[in-house]
Amino acid sequence: MKEVVVIGAGPAGLATIKSLSEYKDELNITAYEISNRVGGIWVNRDSHRQTPMYDTLRTNNTKDMLAHPDFPLPPDIQESFLPQYMILDYLENFARHFQLYDFIKFRHTVLNVDILSSVNGVEKWNVMVRNEETGAVTNKKCDAVLVATGHETEMHIPEVDGMKTFTGEIIHTRYFQDSTYYVGKTIVLVGAGFSGLDIFTEIHTVAKKIYLSHHDERIKAPLPENSEYVPDVARLDGDDIIFTDGRVVQADIILLATGYRYDFPFLSENCRPVVKDDHVTNIYRMMVDIEHPSLYYIGLNKLGLPFREFSMQADLATAFITERIPAVSKEEMQKEYEERYKKYVTDPGLRPKDFHIVTMTQFEYADTIMEQSGRQKPGRVVTEKIFERVLKIAVKNFLKYKSSIYRLIDEENFEIIYEDEVFSDL
Repeated sequence: MKEVVVIGAGPAGLATIKSLSEYKDELNITAYEISNRVGGIWVNRDSHRQTPMYDTLRTNNTKDMLAHPDFPLPPDIQESFLPQYMILDYLENFARHFQLYDFIKFRHTVLNVDILSSVNGVEKWNVMVRNEETGAVTNKKCDAVLVATGHETEMHIPEVDGMKTFTGEIIHTRYFQDSTYYVGKTIVLVGAGFSGLDIFTEIHTVAKKIYLSHHDERIKAPLPENSEYVPDVARLDGDDIIFTDGRVVQADIILLATGYRYDFPFLSENCRPVVKDDHVTNIYRMMVDIEHPSLYYIGLNKLGLPFREFSMQADLATAFITERIPAVSKEEMQKEYEERYKKYVTDPGLRPKDFHIVTMTQFEYADTIMEQSGRQKPGRVVTEKIFERVLKIAVKNFLKYKSSIYRLIDEENFEIIYEDEVFSDL
């Protein structure tokens, strides 16, 4: 039997274990999880690690888009944008339903992953782990490693001139728990991605003033009276925050919704990928290490439908590991990577890190990997239709879109049960 190691038991890890477990008669699967429970990023106040989660967070995707395609959320849930606790419950139920707990070793930290041997291009791996309950360090030899640790661990703190002179507080949104700390404060909120807009929604009712700093031309929704849009921060000087248009304001807090960087500290230098400008380089199908084809990354992509994508990537990895589909040569993999990079980064003039942003390309990507793995997933057409609708209304008014309610009719159609009247012209 082949020995396979999965790192992480959050949403990506669980999807990976589930796909592999369908071939448990051929694979010996071991998953290592640093915490004492499944759920990963969806666990709030985890005593074993910091997660960027808070109690009042609601999903950015509807329940029908969010769910693993082989395990829908209960149909009696009426709302579409679900609170954190429901998603955590869902993941725990997912793990129980597919009997995934049998494969998970909790409170185990992966310290090092390294190449044990390489014969005719086939590598064996050594995974060093520490049992956090006993302190014992052991080594696991295996044939494949699947990294499913997410990409919300290493905070991205932008370098701003004069940052050390700022007299107020600079806080990353990773540490946000609720709006209490921001009552009566003047805040510069940097970043208008989903996390930044979610936190704006949480604090605008209690803050004295919010300056929402961003450069996304799509974000033009009307703001409350105590808030205004401002461009990027150019520099800091003591009390002063100077923006790129020359405007100067003072604030109690600069709140950084600036995202995260890819980080794989447990991978040895022999196999750690080159990350350049927050772009994980040389990966086939956005998930297979070209130089080390038995090393897989599940869940590198951003701003798509994560649970669905995790399941499809896991199916493709499983198909390779079990040899149900033919291996791809390094030359073919390199060609695919370079063509994808040219098409989605070089030609449109985007940044290297945009390689992983799949908002507008995820469905084409999903079709490609489903065809290659031979595993089609239900809900493909209707999911794309709902996603396009939600993206449109979220851009129009991010303060109101999560009150919307949708219902699936069939594999291709959905109906709008409720949307705020501000969206009536869309």
